[in-house]
Amino acid sequence: MSTGLAHAAEITERTTYFMVRGATFAELDKALGSNGPLLGGGERHAGSTKVTFSRDLEFKTEKTGCHVSRTNLRLDLVTTLPRWNAPRGADVHTRTMWKVLQHDIAEHEAKHTAIAKSWLDRMNRELLALPAEPTCARMEMTASRRSQDMQLAHAKEQNGFDRAETRVVDSRLNAKLSAAIKSVR
Repeated sequence: MSTGLAHAAEITERTTYFMVRGATFAELDKALGSNGPLLGGGERHAGSTKVTFSRDLEFKTEKTGCHVSRTNLRLDLVTTLPRWNAPRGADVHTRTMWKVLQHDIAEHEAKHTAIAKSWLDRMNRELLALPAEPTCARMEMTASRRSQDMQLAHAKEQNGFDRAETRVVDSRLNAKLSAAIKSVR
């Protein structure tokens, strides 16, 4: 059986926004910290991507035992990004800096989405490739354990990406901001 016929995956993506207010970049930065999505640890962030995997597997018994015959995986992604309607008093530098920051936040969250989608593909492949078990009850337990392991590995990769970003975000943003401000002058 071709794996193209043996798996189904549904991806739903939704973007929500939270408002930030201010006329200066300092005010916008403060608004991000007080209005952004609340994540683990009680901290607010400039953006977030909530990832939810779910699965419904089908099994088939053959001479070699029971195996996963079809995966019906689902990935739900909810990205939350900041939105700012510039007030009349906002100067061109603040507007430029906001555009750079907003774009950088959206790129960061898009990377989280890409990581999740790559894990959905990997889950499909690995669940279908599991070796047969003597019974379907045992195959279901094996598939469930493997799914949990892959979800933990997915979370570890997402956290690793955030840790790596923390180390480079300031220098990357400063370079983008400097270039953007020079182009405004």
